[in-house]
Amino acid sequence: MYIKYKWRERKIRKGDKYKDKIFYVVRRAPGEAGLFSYVMTNLGLIQYALEKGYIPVVDMQNYENTYLEKNEVGKRNSWEYFFTQPCGFSLDDISESQNIILSGMDSIKPGSYPGIDMVNDKVAREKWHTLFTHYISVKPEIMQEANNIFQRKNGNEKVVGVLCRGTDYTSLKPKDHPIQPTVDMVIKKTKEILVENKCTRVYLSTEDEEVYQQFKCVFGNVLWVTSAKRYVLTEPIKLSITDEFKKTVKYENGKDYLINILILAKCNCLVAGCVGGTYGALLLKDGIYESEYIFQLGLYK
Repeated sequence: MYIKYKWRERKIRKGDKYKDKIFYVVRRAPGEAGLFSYVMTNLGLIQYALEKGYIPVVDMQNYENTYLEKNEVGKRNSWEYFFTQPCGFSLDDISESQNIILSGMDSIKPGSYPGIDMVNDKVAREKWHTLFTHYISVKPEIMQEANNIFQRKNGNEKVVGVLCRGTDYTSLKPKDHPIQPTVDMVIKKTKEILVENKCTRVYLSTEDEEVYQQFKCVFGNVLWVTSAKRYVLTEPIKLSITDEFKKTVKYENGKDYLINILILAKCNCLVAGCVGGTYGALLLKDGIYESEYIFQLGLYK
């Protein structure tokens, strides 16, 4: 009850500026979530704000989140590490504004933001894709880095992009989250798509070193990956609490992950499970995939 009260939607006043505007601060209660989980819920709240006639401003500064170091909380906006603000206004710009509404936990409800609906519903995908394209832009330097990697690694060859989750997601099986396919299932489908669409390369996005090794054994030199760090978990625990993960830099983790998904969106074909990165690729994709297979296996109990 305390958390819900603290993170309720409410109005605040910081000064007397922008009397003719109402700013809607897009927030999320502290916790550990992947980059595209933040993108999805933030996009849902951006839509909500626009429908009300408010100006959305994303706040990933004033609370702990996956991409802020502890000494950066309250000082840096990790959203702006990766994306621009939806309407050009930053938290600094509205720091003396008269009309501010802070978003609440109750505003983030299933169905109010993009997710598996984009897999099954063409209209929903077009709606969210259009909203994303208009209001969320990847920082140019990150986009350029992804373009350079794709061109250097893949050139003009046709490529099947694969997203295969592992580590703590598949070992802990989080309740009410989409069940992920086995590595064998993903490899089998990748082979089919590779042949059917006359592709010559396979790009793999995964955080799991063992998944990579399995793909490498099957596809050999046809396979390519980025230099993003991959992990091996020896027990079913959250990746974020392992000593190896704690040594990494949060910004670098987010940037590497975003680049992986940007590259996935550049591929000709897609094979993936239902996860945030997959939804991110659908939002980032310019056009449609020549062939697309997204596993839908229900939810973990």
